[in-house]
Amino acid sequence: MDEKKAKIKKEIISWIKIVAIAFVMAIIITKVIIIKTEVVSGSMIPELEIEDHVIGNRLAYLFSDPERGDVIFFEYPKSYKELDAIDPELTFCLDRKLGDTEPRYHDESDIFVKRVIGLPGEKVEIKKGKIYINDSETPLDEPYLNSKPKGNYGPYYVPEDCYFCLGDNRDISVDAREWDNNIDDPSSPDYDPDRFRFVHKDKIYAKALIKTIPELQWINHYDYEE
Repeated sequence: MDEKKAKIKKEIISWIKIVAIAFVMAIIITKVIIIKTEVVSGSMIPELEIEDHVIGNRLAYLFSDPERGDVIFFEYPKSYKELDAIDPELTFCLDRKLGDTEPRYHDESDIFVKRVIGLPGEKVEIKKGKIYINDSETPLDEPYLNSKPKGNYGPYYVPEDCYFCLGDNRDISVDAREWDNNIDDPSSPDYDPDRFRFVHKDKIYAKALIKTIPELQWINHYDYEE
């Protein structure tokens, strides 16, 4: 009888170890290797639809830099981590779900998904919806767009280690065209219209990898090198 109890106890301990190891591995995988998010806006239609569940590769840029056409997960440029030391009054954004009536602080749970358009050191200008890089006479080819974009923006000068990111559904996307300094007074010493417009490489969480819900599908990163 004692031998049977000992075997049962050993089996229980063995299962506890397996569960503990699996739990630790799951934490390591989600904190170091992958990141998951649910798409909450239509800014990346048709590549990503609202309520799509997407997994990103945290290690994608460990030994390389983001490339034009990559779809990335990143921290909103006006998040509290970047702003708190500069000006606490600028650390909140207005939540559209609340009707733009309540301030809501961004934290690490907020993941934004856009496509990389401008690279470090580049000049980006948008004329009649078309993007021109470094005064090129030929606009950027963007076959991933949801519709023909409109409007004139820029020029923008992308700082070192930063990226200019836009949504594929350009007509509704709130992206680098809209992110800027929310100090209205140009005479203020802190005024800089492009202060928060760009995504710093340190704020990039991952490269979008695969969509799991509603169906399994690889994310399309347009390769401009081909």
